[in-house]
Amino acid sequence: MNMNTNYITTAPPMPSGHSRPGEMIADIDLGQGLRLRTLTAQDVDLVVEATGTETAHALWGPHPAGPYTPRDARAALDDWDPAAGSQVSYGLLMHDRLLGALGLMIDGPRSAELAYWVRPENRRRGLALRGVTALTRWAHDDLGLHRVWLEIEPGNTPSLRLAERAGYQYEQRLPRHCRTWTATDPDHDTWHDCMIWRHVMARLR
Repeated sequence: MNMNTNYITTAPPMPSGHSRPGEMIADIDLGQGLRLRTLTAQDVDLVVEATGTETAHALWGPHPAGPYTPRDARAALDDWDPAAGSQVSYGLLMHDRLLGALGLMIDGPRSAELAYWVRPENRRRGLALRGVTALTRWAHDDLGLHRVWLEIEPGNTPSLRLAERAGYQYEQRLPRHCRTWTATDPDHDTWHDCMIWRHVMARLR
């Protein structure tokens, strides 16, 4: 998982017994004017503005690297519709400006992958760590998820450091598990190893 281009493209259908869609709505005060809240279809303009200087992929793939048009942003937010209850994105906002985004993708009973992205000019300021820490805690406490996990590319030292600082534990390395999305057809795309890091509820460790 790349801390600046970490994204997921699909999420499996939510198995029975998962949290109801309404429970995935969050609005968390992180202090110093920063808040983390669920993004909805009303946030198209925020996504367009936030990705305006991006040259790589943002959170809401699949999408060609680079800025989003209003149409791109609308399609992305529709894909991450909290009403569906399977994958939801959360914006890091300061004074109504979107600095980054995080996503939760339900992948099994009480389990979800967490992804994150920070706009280029706001990287290396600790925003990803603040967001990951807060959303992980909220996913455990409010959603009742037992396991939250990250995908990290083996050579991505900043993301490996972030995972440790956020209290995640290394689980395993999956060979050729992560797709680069340089081609639309998976059979013609390239794949690389990913390291899986997990965070579980304290009482379950």
